[in-house]
Amino acid sequence: MFGLAVHSLIRDTPTFDEQGFITRGVGYLRGQNRHMRVGHPLGLNALNAAFLAGDPAVRLPTQDPSWQETNFHRPSELFLWEIGNDVAQVMFLARLPTVFLGLLLAALAGRWAWELTGRRPAGLLALSLVALDPNILAHTHLATTDLGLAAGAALAGYTLWRALKQPSWGRAAVAGAAFGLLQNSKFTAGLFAPLFGLVIGVAFLTDWRLYRRFMLPLAVIYPLAAFLALWAAYGFDVGTLPDSLPTFNQLAGRTLPLAHHLEQLLDLGGRMQKSTPAFLLGDYSDEGWWYYFPVAFLLKTPLPTLILLGWAGYLQTRRLANLQTGDVAALLIPAGGYFAIALTSDINLGYRHLLPVLPFLAVFIAGVLLGRRPSNTPAAWLLAGWLALATVAIAPHFLAFFNVLAGGPDNGWRALVDSNLDWGQDLGRLKQWMRQNNVEHVWLSYFGEARPEYYGISYTGLASSPPRLMNPAARPFYPHDPAPGVYAISATTLQGVHFDDHDLFAWFRERELMAKVGYSIFIYEVAPRGEPVALALAGGQLDEIAPADYALLGSNQIVPRWFNPEQALLLPGETESWLAFPQGVALPPALGDVVNELSATTVTGESVTLYHLRPDAAARLPGALAGWELDTPAAFSQGDGRLALNGFYLPGPATDGSLVLFTVAQQLASPRPVKMFVHLQNSGGELISQWDGLGALWEGWREGDTLVQMHLLSLPAGVPAATYELWAGFYHPETLERWRAPAGDRLLVGTVSIP
Repeated sequence: MFGLAVHSLIRDTPTFDEQGFITRGVGYLRGQNRHMRVGHPLGLNALNAAFLAGDPAVRLPTQDPSWQETNFHRPSELFLWEIGNDVAQVMFLARLPTVFLGLLLAALAGRWAWELTGRRPAGLLALSLVALDPNILAHTHLATTDLGLAAGAALAGYTLWRALKQPSWGRAAVAGAAFGLLQNSKFTAGLFAPLFGLVIGVAFLTDWRLYRRFMLPLAVIYPLAAFLALWAAYGFDVGTLPDSLPTFNQLAGRTLPLAHHLEQLLDLGGRMQKSTPAFLLGDYSDEGWWYYFPVAFLLKTPLPTLILLGWAGYLQTRRLANLQTGDVAALLIPAGGYFAIALTSDINLGYRHLLPVLPFLAVFIAGVLLGRRPSNTPAAWLLAGWLALATVAIAPHFLAFFNVLAGGPDNGWRALVDSNLDWGQDLGRLKQWMRQNNVEHVWLSYFGEARPEYYGISYTGLASSPPRLMNPAARPFYPHDPAPGVYAISATTLQGVHFDDHDLFAWFRERELMAKVGYSIFIYEVAPRGEPVALALAGGQLDEIAPADYALLGSNQIVPRWFNPEQALLLPGETESWLAFPQGVALPPALGDVVNELSATTVTGESVTLYHLRPDAAARLPGALAGWELDTPAAFSQGDGRLALNGFYLPGPATDGSLVLFTVAQQLASPRPVKMFVHLQNSGGELISQWDGLGALWEGWREGDTLVQMHLLSLPAGVPAATYELWAGFYHPETLERWRAPAGDRLLVGTVSIP
């Protein structure tokens, strides 16, 4: 089990939730952040951070403003990807404690079955069923909370069973402490409180004389030990709750024990008010399905385990097994009750939420089949061997395991996605595949929090989840006729689970695969058709163009640009170029005249009006903008970005209250994040008015393109009549760093007289 888990640990890309949990754990253990909310107790986050907290090479983004906020998303992105931490080292050390927890879980199941039956073969079978279960292995190597909840539930169930078998004050205290540790794993652990209460109730009913003297330890010592164990895990924390809470705001400002635990619990209440998109067997829902988890259990539980479970259930029902009523209750009430409660949940995100039932079922199977019936041993071990072969065959891709009822891992995506198959774990493998197959660039739609740039992946971003790979205002993908190239699409985004349009990538779903990376990233290749066409979109998107209108371009090699027709005009530098205006959208008169001057033909379609530009449109621009000039054109640069400011055009003198200016700039390199500024100042250098922005999205501004930008500057009341200077330049929109020209960080583009 250790080898299989570590084999996956070092190969899987960081998955969803891991970076937030690790950051929270390290920050808490170092005493540098105790206000971050992740909606989970501290225990497992702290455990995963145990090997990192004392390492001085592991840095936290304490200087970033987001570090002072309760939201974990931005600090965790900085921690793992942006401040120089070694991602591979961080993930190895953070995941390793979960591996040890998985070993403990397997050993615990084996010990329980051994004590239950008095037979070592039963213990070995239970241990094997846990250690070789691909669903358990899938989470045994991740720095998340799912495996920890399963281990905590098994420990609490086992110690409670021992306390009921041989009642004593000491065993009651141990069972209570185990239950307290369980509550520090995940807030859904609270569901075991009534289930364990039922186990105790069954025990009392079956042997009242034995347990009547045990009522006081169970009624007092058990809950007291649970509370003290949980409180001790937080260092006997007494704190003040924040003034603002997502739920139960009447507790805000109160000073209480376990304040941090309570704050996380109340944050979870706020999170549960949000809908969670889910996918099952081709259907989509924000409310979930009652049968989601039964289907997931049927399709993702290994078939030999299902057979063993059915066999054991049959024998126990027919009373052909020797387990006592209390023993069966201790195993099946927690497992069956937790499963039954899951049927009521509208959070249908994956089989991982069923992990807590697996150790109970493994002990039940082993106890029934090998408890007192040696004749069952050969068949039981034959099925266990089948399980071992199935698990080794899927390694290291345990997260993607599906049994033969689902068609195996290759077909599981048609039934279930998200953490059942695709949790972002294969991004690193995508880079390996690209290198092995000489693929230099991909169109990428990724479901996960890892960074393609970190792995050296050259990509054009498509709609993804989270939506960070693509500017939603610059969508380069046409769903009915995709551009040529190699597409890498995660299974969850392929199914469109988190998109308003679930069929965004439907074009690919019935196409032949080029390859598959680790079962979760699908690779397609689209062949080119027609000649390349440059298309500048005036306030619209490719996917808003009707298929009939798109077909007028005669190609799938469409290279889009985006500009705001209310303030700019973008002219592609290619010979074959078009402008597309959605119906009802038009340029200001001055720029509209330029388009008419530069157009060869105009086509009015169903959804857009298309202007086919003359091949020499860029060369004709000075004539179309009569009077444009710049005494000293200048090239601005920042890093490998370069822009030329070539000219300006003043339609006339300043009018009352405003000044209209047109500038002309040309892209000289690949696009980079950029904005433009214009300053109006007097001869003494005093700023009179300014304009800031850019009427084109930098993501689509290609080398050779020309942008005619309209600037509207407001003039303050009472500005004296004089000649004023107009200065212009460019800057990075995030860092605010100005681009540089040979003469400085801005250029005098002209003067204007204000009467």
